[in-house]
Amino acid sequence: MSFLRSLLFVLLILLFAIGGGYWLWSATRPSEPLSLELQTPKLSMEQLAPGLRSKPLFFTLAAVPYIKEHWQDWSGAFGLPTPLPEEIAIQCEATLNSPKDWRILDRKWRFGALLLTGDPAGFRPLLDHLRKSPDWTLTRLDPTSLVFERSPARAWTPSDTTALLEVFQTHSAEEQKIARTAIAHRLIYLKEVPAAQKLLEKLLQKEPQYKQAWTELAQLHGMQGQWEESVKAAEHALGVDQRYRPAQVALAEALYSLGRFDKALALTRALYEAAPADSAILMLHAKVSHAAHDFAHEIEVLQRMISLLQGNGQPVGSWQIYLGQAYAATGNSAMAEDQFKAALKDATLVESQRGFAQKALEQIAAKPDLLNSGPSFPPSSLLDAPEVHP
Repeated sequence: MSFLRSLLFVLLILLFAIGGGYWLWSATRPSEPLSLELQTPKLSMEQLAPGLRSKPLFFTLAAVPYIKEHWQDWSGAFGLPTPLPEEIAIQCEATLNSPKDWRILDRKWRFGALLLTGDPAGFRPLLDHLRKSPDWTLTRLDPTSLVFERSPARAWTPSDTTALLEVFQTHSAEEQKIARTAIAHRLIYLKEVPAAQKLLEKLLQKEPQYKQAWTELAQLHGMQGQWEESVKAAEHALGVDQRYRPAQVALAEALYSLGRFDKALALTRALYEAAPADSAILMLHAKVSHAAHDFAHEIEVLQRMISLLQGNGQPVGSWQIYLGQAYAATGNSAMAEDQFKAALKDATLVESQRGFAQKALEQIAAKPDLLNSGPSFPPSSLLDAPEVHP
């Protein structure tokens, strides 16, 4: 995978973390408040062994409201003076996309368990690391959370889903559908594709107009690279509700991955106009604009994204690299150089990103006249970067 495609993937994961970008979950919430089992890690936390309460717990920001209500059960494990749960969650969140940083934090606290609450898209690198590590075992799954405990421990298996679904038999029909869809979402990220597909298809047999399940099925196919099937599933959802944003996003992702950039661009432009401050929409629209060679629009979107992140105190170096590349594609050497230099001041850049920005500056310095010749200058000649095509 090229540097640019790797960077796009990492940034998309980060967007879910900062934007709370679980499209499906946010869009499936009914008008009535959801039960605690669908809003909090209640089910998983209640099943943790009492002995684990004497050990520090790793948890994400999404779990903080529940943890605060039960802080007396866990605060003692962190020693005195006891950090606030928000402080611990912030430290944990900072490692979600870097298993190396997570291991450093684990050496500091020596966690007994990890509570990963929220959309798995926001912690996919850590999740993949834990799944492969012999030191950790997945022990719990519920509609909101995943739990890992230090090995040896009883491992969760897909067959445990049956007992989990029984918990919701007394809930409303709507909550039962939401639970199934949310469980399937987590199964997809655990690479338990047959179990996830079975859940979704069984749900759609009973509720063929349930747009949320069709959208999740589109994501399932997409994560397997089955983009034509992903298009069909997304279109099923849009056949139920043509304005359903999660399905529009899923369709745009599938079209982009199939190289149908013009159709994808029409979709993402409409999404962007409807939600110009949504970080995940901005990311999607920027990458589609880039692929469609709509660099002027890409620049506008990236500038907005950088402004949004800076307003939230987030690092922007990765985005400045993108913006520098977009300026380079239009032949604006001065602005491209400014963005690459600004990006190099970001201490959070990984080595490959830093090397890319430095090489870009070297090539700009070597070919300033060519670069200033106008927007027809090929960006690949400037940066030696492959197209972001699938």
